[in-house]
Amino acid sequence: MPKLTTIKQPDSLAKMAYEAIRQSILSGQWQIGELYNEKAIAADLGISRTPVREALLELSSQDLIVFMPRRGLMLNRFTLSDVDEIFELRKAIELASVEKISNASPRPDLLTIEESLLNQRKALKQKDYIAFIDADRMFHTNFSMLTKNRRIISIMENIRDMICVMGVKALSIEGRAAKVIQEHQAIFHAVKEGNTEEARKVMAYHLDQSIEAVMESEL
Repeated sequence: MPKLTTIKQPDSLAKMAYEAIRQSILSGQWQIGELYNEKAIAADLGISRTPVREALLELSSQDLIVFMPRRGLMLNRFTLSDVDEIFELRKAIELASVEKISNASPRPDLLTIEESLLNQRKALKQKDYIAFIDADRMFHTNFSMLTKNRRIISIMENIRDMICVMGVKALSIEGRAAKVIQEHQAIFHAVKEGNTEEARKVMAYHLDQSIEAVMESEL
């Protein structure tokens, strides 16, 4: 009897609900200060409230949403302290990542980094800011992946959704998207050339500019 290919099990409704709601949040469709209703979300998705509830609990554990007792739920409004903590963590991880990669001999293939830069330029030209944020996510995530440090990769994955939510608001500042590409290009060039000191310097500058943009967008 010929060997058959294992049938891939479909995702659970809770997982599909989680991805649908998460993408809606990351794309900026959810608004700060607006109340959302579990029943209405379930109706929009065409499923029962039980898997939606599971999805919302998962999103709440990731600090993306907050439950308002007897009222509904809201998109989490990050405090200035939250922003400081996230960027302090990012600096520790991302500076270490570019240092490790630029010091590596031989250096790993940076094709995925270069592709994310090309995708960002294309997204900016088309004014597709959802695609821009996706490419930004890949730019930073791929640096952590290239370290091959499982813990660095895990931490970055855990906070990337919060970073994306902050980034969507920061991109509302005129000219910020174009500056992000310039800063990313400088990081890529320094790492590619193996200039560790410069790589750390330009990554630190990029993160400093990013936190300023986030803070400004929160005012």
